[in-house]
Amino acid sequence: MEFLSELWAPILLSAVFVWLASAIMHMVLPHHKGEFGGLPDEEKFVSAMEGVPPGQYMFPWGDFAYMKSPEYVEKAKRGPNGTLYILPGPFNMGRNLVLTLLQYVVVGIFIAYVLWNAFGPGNHRYLDLFQVAGAAAFLCYGLGWMPHMIWYGEKGFWANMFDGIVYSLITAGTFAWLWPGRVG
Repeated sequence: MEFLSELWAPILLSAVFVWLASAIMHMVLPHHKGEFGGLPDEEKFVSAMEGVPPGQYMFPWGDFAYMKSPEYVEKAKRGPNGTLYILPGPFNMGRNLVLTLLQYVVVGIFIAYVLWNAFGPGNHRYLDLFQVAGAAAFLCYGLGWMPHMIWYGEKGFWANMFDGIVYSLITAGTFAWLWPGRVG
């Protein structure tokens, strides 16, 4: 656990830098703007959903045996098909922002662990640290969201990939810059 006491600064600063970059990406830059749209006749939909508890839903729904049935196949062909997330309301932006920052701290802890075990303390070149930290960060930020996109067909592949690259570069730069005893 020595790596935590030695690398607390890049862990925390990389999390804050990525958190700020994420805020800019989602609030200022235009590349996430088209990911969500309104429903046609939203009032009718909301009225139909009244009383449905928060959770994740899939439609048409069925277990694996039912998914092979002609009835299910017909429903799926007819459509619509989708997943639905019912969130508890009202939306708690503050809570979600804090949890996102904590997620970035956890990512930083694992990157610190990988770097510490790959390099150990001491004199290491900036570029060597940057490369390994960047690769480890990309595993989290660039690839972590892909299974969700594959299974649920979300928009935003290139936007999320761009974000992942930026977050990885920020993280890599922070760790290489603040590595204790770094040379060159």
